[in-house]
Amino acid sequence: MKQLGRSTAVVAAAVLTVVGCCCAVTRLPAGAGGKTAAAAAGFIIPAGNTDGFFSEEEQDGTGSAPKTPASSAGASSGAATVSSASQSPSSGQQSPSSTEVENGKVLELSVGNSGTQVGDFWVKNSTDEHKTIDFAKELAEAPAVKIQKNSTAPQVLIYHTHTTESYDCVARSTDLTKSVCAVGDRIAEQLQAAGIGVLHDKTVHDYPAYDGSYDRSIVTMQNDIKKYPGIQVTLDIHRDAMHRDDGTMLKTTSVVGGRKAAQLMVLAGCDDDGTLGFPNWECNLRLALRLQKQLAVDAPGLARPIDFCARRYNENVTKGSLLIEIGTDANTLDEAEYSGTLLGQSLAKVLQSLT
Repeated sequence: MKQLGRSTAVVAAAVLTVVGCCCAVTRLPAGAGGKTAAAAAGFIIPAGNTDGFFSEEEQDGTGSAPKTPASSAGASSGAATVSSASQSPSSGQQSPSSTEVENGKVLELSVGNSGTQVGDFWVKNSTDEHKTIDFAKELAEAPAVKIQKNSTAPQVLIYHTHTTESYDCVARSTDLTKSVCAVGDRIAEQLQAAGIGVLHDKTVHDYPAYDGSYDRSIVTMQNDIKKYPGIQVTLDIHRDAMHRDDGTMLKTTSVVGGRKAAQLMVLAGCDDDGTLGFPNWECNLRLALRLQKQLAVDAPGLARPIDFCARRYNENVTKGSLLIEIGTDANTLDEAEYSGTLLGQSLAKVLQSLT
């Protein structure tokens, strides 16, 4: 469980707008799974009263047990309530598959900086055993990625563990033109334009059953890498989901180049206690830090702090694997696709420097 705290330092930085959300809800067939679990924000939201907000936590079946008990919902501290995939019925028959706006409201704002500052960007360290890690030192270390310029062979794999995650106040949709797959297309376009070969695998892993999505997506990863051994980088593209306990949906945005974009978040996992079978996690972290640094230059405010956490997220498959959350279910598809374009541009710059 992760918490959303109050901000006392950057109130003026917020864009806080409560707007009505008129959303057409696309429902999947029964048994398609509940609202997709997504990474918790856990960061300062620099405006307004955030008490009662909660965000679903990304669960992949890995991770050490927390050393401190989770806070309960409704606590005076504004603690978060987490509803995770790991708590769903073992039968796979879960709650209705789409999220409706309970009170017709969306709270729009930007998630600000908190955690550990590294130059012009921030990292939220939620590990127990790596609290003293020197992120600046890791940033100085070169990622274990070597890109061949102007090669048509795939060097980057884009895939989606939760393929049906979608936008516009719709939790999930089998129309992949409206899901995170559309965002993946925008990332791929920018990488290809930079001369970096890309494979965008749109295999659906979370429908008709949600449970076991990571088990299915790792098979897809391994098959793709076996077929295209030149793959250096894998990107698991998701979208977040953040709601208030009264049903208000949280929409995180940033204005880049005069246009509104969905904020994104990079997750870098680690093997906190040596039990996850994830020996090369530092390599992924170094790539995440390089990417975050580039995003801070190209699109200030677009990226929320890196989530450095004690989980695996199938990042153990390569030395260049990342999970990235693009927006929330309250963001529009247009905002999310624009973020995909911006992310692709920054990632291309990072990869072109790793030759």
